[in-house]
Amino acid sequence: MIPLLEFIVSAIWVTLILLIAWYFLLTDCDLILAFAEKFGRPISAFSGKVVWITGASTGLGEAMAYQLAEVGAKLVLTARSENLLQKVKDECIERSKGKLLKKDILVLPFDLAQFECHEKNVKSVIDHFGRIDVLINNAARYQIGRLIDTDIKVDKAMFDVNFFGPISLTKLVIKQFLSQGKGHIVVISSIAGKFGVPSTASYTGTKHALQGYFEALRTEYQRDKISVTMVCPGIFSSEIFRKTMTTKEDEIFQKDYNHYECLNMTSERCAYLALVASVNKLFESWIAYQPFLFMMWGSQFAPDIYKYIMSLIYNKKRLSELHQGKWPTDLPVWKPLFKGK
Repeated sequence: MIPLLEFIVSAIWVTLILLIAWYFLLTDCDLILAFAEKFGRPISAFSGKVVWITGASTGLGEAMAYQLAEVGAKLVLTARSENLLQKVKDECIERSKGKLLKKDILVLPFDLAQFECHEKNVKSVIDHFGRIDVLINNAARYQIGRLIDTDIKVDKAMFDVNFFGPISLTKLVIKQFLSQGKGHIVVISSIAGKFGVPSTASYTGTKHALQGYFEALRTEYQRDKISVTMVCPGIFSSEIFRKTMTTKEDEIFQKDYNHYECLNMTSERCAYLALVASVNKLFESWIAYQPFLFMMWGSQFAPDIYKYIMSLIYNKKRLSELHQGKWPTDLPVWKPLFKGK
């Protein structure tokens, strides 16, 4: 009996070690999302669905639009630039290979921070398609700078776009979901929505706010067949960095959008995993290279230990680099083996 017990204990330890090794070396997302990518519903299940993407003109939103077009999803594309949205629409039609006609993609340019126009734009979508199946709240601004130097106007501008804009639009869309009997909300949050990231206090604050608001929304409306998926990406190559705010309201961070001197996940890979999480209606998904996944795990399951370790890692030199929009040169970021799309 004792040898059998020892064998079981040993097997458990070996399994845990293998899982940890796999997690560190082979994944670029959390374990549930990795399982869904392998065995869950494919993103082709979005075919024929009406999917509204905010921030669709560049970066992650643009990448999601292309991948949805390829499987035949009907699209509503929103951002501030009509010209960029039109280019995305044309590319979507081409990539759909006949699955989509021009009428299947609605270009709807507006500033998410202009709340007074939201109701009119929701009505435009309903008039055009008759329904909304999925709302992807993706539009966001990014900010870098020392917390104490950041003007309160910057904080407000960040919250208007990243938080108040999405919740204003979502409230109106929920009314449509209730009338049609179901709907799905996808929120592109961030690893900054799970733990504090130095030099990005305003951005981090907006993402924490999104996490709390939409968790409450899910609990309140899940009985009405309204699903909520929170997606928390780490660092990936995105045009969001071209519009990075600094400590002053009228300043834009002048640097290439790949300004983090570390290994970045592509927008295409991040978009694909975000759509896998969405089509499988996962509650919350983490998408990142290491060590960010491990940091997410630590902040979630061992917060005191994690915070103590971070207080040691983020020394004065590294904080200074972060304030300059640089990833600390002595902190490695690595891509998992055999991954990448």
